Amino acid sequence: MSTGNLPYEFALPKGTPPELITAIKNTVRDTFNRHGAAAFEMSRDAAILHETGHTIVAAHEGVNFQSVRVFSRTVPLFGNVWGGWCAEKDKEWTTGPDTSIESDLSRARIIIGGLAGEVVCGLDKPGSSLDELLLSQFVGLNAAKKLDDYTPTDEYNGRFWNERVWKVAFEILVHNSEPFKRLAKHLDQHETVNGGKLHAILAQVRRIAP
Repeated sequence: MSTGNLPYEFALPKGTPPELITAIKNTVRDTFNRHGAAAFEMSRDAAILHETGHTIVAAHEGVNFQSVRVFSRTVPLFGNVWGGWCAEKDKEWTTGPDTSIESDLSRARIIIGGLAGEVVCGLDKPGSSLDELLLSQFVGLNAAKKLDDYTPTDEYNGRFWNERVWKVAFEILVHNSEPFKRLAKHLDQHETVNGGKLHAILAQVRRIAP
C-alpha cells in the first residue's frame, strides 16, 4: 500500500484530482511548519504496525495481499526512516461515479488501515500518513455522495467518514487482535511475509458484526 507516513509516497489512483494533491501538499507543509521533521519520524515498530494494519483491514474487506514487507532507507531531511509495502494482486483501483458505495467504503478503510494500526498501538505522530488520511476521506466522500440523504456540508462529510470508515477500520483491528499480533510478530522477525505464511495468518481474520 504505502511506504508509511512519508509525504507524497502513497500510490494515488489514476485521475486523482489536482485539488486533492494540492491539499495533501498543503497539509504536509502546515504540519511540518507546526511540528517540525519529528512529526514525520517513522520508527521500525511504527512501520510494522502500519503495514500490518493495512493488511488486516484489507483481508477483512476481501482483498488479500500477496506479500507485506518493511524496510529502512535514508531520506533527505528525515534521515534514516522505516517504511513498508503491501503487494496487492490487482494493483490498480478506482473511485468515482461508477463505483459502488461499498467498494468506495472498503477502499477508504484499507487506505486508512495503516494509520489505524499505528493509533491502536499508540505510535502515531502528527504527520502520520497525512496522504492516506486525505485520500481515505476523499474516497469516503465519493461514497457519501451516492446516498439519497447526502448533505453537502463539512459536518456531514466528517461524521460520515468517521462513522463508516475510521471507526470501522479501528474496530476491525481490535476485533482481529490475534492475527494482527501474529502478523506484526512475523514482520518483526523477518521483515517480509508472503506465500503460505501470510495466507495462514489472513485466514484467521474474522468479519465484524454489521
